[in-house]
Amino acid sequence: MTIIPTPWVMALVFVVFLILVYLLNRILYKPLLSFMDTRDASIKRDSEGIEGNTTDIKALQKEANEILQVAKQEATLIKNKAQDSAKQTAEVKISQKKDELAQKYNAFTMSLEEEKVRLKASLESQIPVFRESLKAKLQKI
Repeated sequence: MTIIPTPWVMALVFVVFLILVYLLNRILYKPLLSFMDTRDASIKRDSEGIEGNTTDIKALQKEANEILQVAKQEATLIKNKAQDSAKQTAEVKISQKKDELAQKYNAFTMSLEEEKVRLKASLESQIPVFRESLKAKLQKI
């Protein structure tokens, strides 16, 4: 076996080391660093997209809240108008019913007055008969 002088071995090891570093850099490190840079860029892009979406969501929530407030106000107005309309309708119906009942009451009182007059006339026409019947009964006693 031959022994290679030490400086030649060191030079060979150094050359193999440089070749290994070159190959590792080309085959492993550059693709790995490129992948990591691409991933960082993608994460940054997604983060910016999320921030943009958050801003959009806040704007949409604000718009939705404004729409809800307007809708609530409109609902309140519609409800108040409906209540006022119902009250007016009820008041009109109550007034009509009162007038109708007043007319019926007046007609009833007039018929009572007429009945009273007829009854009185009937009784007055019967007074002589009652007197004679009363006299007859008193004479029997």
